[in-house]
Amino acid sequence: MEVTVYTRHTEGCPHIKDRYYKRCSCRKSFDYSRNGKQIRESAKTRSWDTAVKLARKMEREDDDRRLGIVPTPKVGAITIEGAVLAYLKKIGDPKEGRQAATLIKPKRMTNLLIEFCDRKNLTYLSELTPLLLEEWRTSWTYDPKGQSLRIHDHVARAFFRWCTAMDLLEKNPYERLNKYKAKSTPQTMPLSQEEVTKLLGAIPLTNLSAEAKSYTHALMRLQRWSGLSIVDAVTLKREALSDDDSLELRRTKTGEPVITALPHDVADELRMHERTAGYFFWKNALKRSSATKIACEWYREVFDQAKVSRSRENGGLPLSHRFRDTFAVEFLLSGGSFDDLARLLGHTTTATTHKHYDAWTPARKERLVKVAKDSIAKQRAAEDREATIQ
Repeated sequence: MEVTVYTRHTEGCPHIKDRYYKRCSCRKSFDYSRNGKQIRESAKTRSWDTAVKLARKMEREDDDRRLGIVPTPKVGAITIEGAVLAYLKKIGDPKEGRQAATLIKPKRMTNLLIEFCDRKNLTYLSELTPLLLEEWRTSWTYDPKGQSLRIHDHVARAFFRWCTAMDLLEKNPYERLNKYKAKSTPQTMPLSQEEVTKLLGAIPLTNLSAEAKSYTHALMRLQRWSGLSIVDAVTLKREALSDDDSLELRRTKTGEPVITALPHDVADELRMHERTAGYFFWKNALKRSSATKIACEWYREVFDQAKVSRSRENGGLPLSHRFRDTFAVEFLLSGGSFDDLARLLGHTTTATTHKHYDAWTPARKERLVKVAKDSIAKQRAAEDREATIQ
């Protein structure tokens, strides 16, 4: 039996007239004859190379059948690409309730896995061994000094756990690989009120253009009083600011909703700016990353002029993040709750807020100390009563 691979182009594909075109992402199919009947069926892949491998396998299995050889059942006979597509469909299901931003890393990691398997001529999940997966991990180019290795390792583990749970794999080959150790979270370092005043006062003394000085002043005050990240502040839409000085938007990083309010004078200063139609600061012809980079360059010049340290040892995070930290810490010190702060900052969980800001809540520490002392007093009282009875 000869199995021919061909492409079923989707409408609009520029190669629609060439059914044997290999490099488009349209679905691949098989064409073959069995018992005098012509059969066409989906290869269940969009990769030409994968489809060819499957076609040759079908031919070998047909030859074995004609020779009376019964093929050995193979556990996990699903293709790597098929498993990836099923997994991404599962986690991307709206019923899962995941934000679109949380799907970026799974898609990136599974694409890297498919590319690695193509280079190694691997087709089926069952062909993956711990040694091969360790080789795959060594090809990652993430900075070992950051959190990326640990995060992406976690994403890969989630995929293989799902494959095992769905009986696509008999054993999980990835679980034998050591986990990357978590790096310590950089200590949050808010700015003092004196430092904020020095920074704002230093802006006119910098070599920035008059326009950049005006934007920097408004941008710093916006971050200080809203807790917005630098990318959300730089790309803030004018429609996000209401007449009552409230702000409503979704975070670029997590997609989480943020609802907060600005002091009236800060909101009025913000309204004086319009870089392009619909945006306070963003020349939207620029990429978000480029606009953010420009703003960070303004900040560096201001920090240097004000002689406020911008060493990463004093916080470990970008300069702009210290304004976000200032908002968060001042909110907690004024009696705000972690639940409310998590929503104001657009964190996906309150645990994230605790991780960054637990150290800056004296009232919480005092309460925990009091709880511990009360517990000790009750235990000692119980011990004394027991001793008196005896």
